[in-house]
Amino acid sequence: MITNYFTISICALSLAFVSCNGNSGQDNTTSELSDSLNITDTISNPPEVEEEVSYRLPSALQIAYVFKKSGSAFVSALPNDVAHANKYNTSNYKRATNFGVYSADLAYCIFSKKYQESKQYLKACKDLGAYLGIKQAFENDNIAQRFEQNISNEDSVVKIVSSVQLKTDLLFEQNKQKHITVIAFAGAWVESAYIASEVYTKDKNKKTLSSLMEQLLLSETIIKALKHYENTEAEMPVLLMAVQKINSEFNAIPAVKAAAGKDEEMDFTTMTISDTELKDVFTSVKTLRKSIID
Repeated sequence: MITNYFTISICALSLAFVSCNGNSGQDNTTSELSDSLNITDTISNPPEVEEEVSYRLPSALQIAYVFKKSGSAFVSALPNDVAHANKYNTSNYKRATNFGVYSADLAYCIFSKKYQESKQYLKACKDLGAYLGIKQAFENDNIAQRFEQNISNEDSVVKIVSSVQLKTDLLFEQNKQKHITVIAFAGAWVESAYIASEVYTKDKNKKTLSSLMEQLLLSETIIKALKHYENTEAEMPVLLMAVQKINSEFNAIPAVKAAAGKDEEMDFTTMTISDTELKDVFTSVKTLRKSIID
């Protein structure tokens, strides 16, 4: 029997400060977030070959927390406009990818202390979640009221969003929509990479670049997860091809290629990477993001 074990987080979905080989640059606070935001999802396929693959995809709350530590200023023009939420009710793929996008935007706002904006992105997630059949996750336990009451308390808001995330994970599983988890994750990953690339282009903050490179390192894992569900939605092959292109361009960066060739751990804080070498990756991330939100 083929059994794939997914450690996947959803409501502000998963992005990345863990490398594919399991190494992590997280500090204690980030590790605590990871502990509270990850659950394990087991998927079984028809008998054929026995295989076990671990997909570790930490939460977008986690990535946003580390991104925050770079000291880069919040850029209000970067998150997707919440006014667009209703236009995504056209297919499960469109709903799921943009649920992921808004989840990443929610995390970005929370850790940037943009609390009023956070309320708007929580509502956008709720609206798209309703289309996906997980409205219950946002309505139980007076989520909106608790969020409002604790709006200026970062720790409390993180706990509330973590609670919603766990409920969405379970509802997707109960509704037999495990593929939606992966699609939504891809949307969140793209949005976070887009925000980081745009911020780095503006301020050239090396900490921002390091965090972005850690995100891009997850492309291999995302490709494996997307391949597992390639036939579930008509748009999946196009999404898979776009992520593969980003992965190929990332691996073609000389410093990344050299480290991979020597089988070395990727330490992006010490790598020298030029803006010219990043150009293709940034363009592909931006193009994929545009195709998702348009």
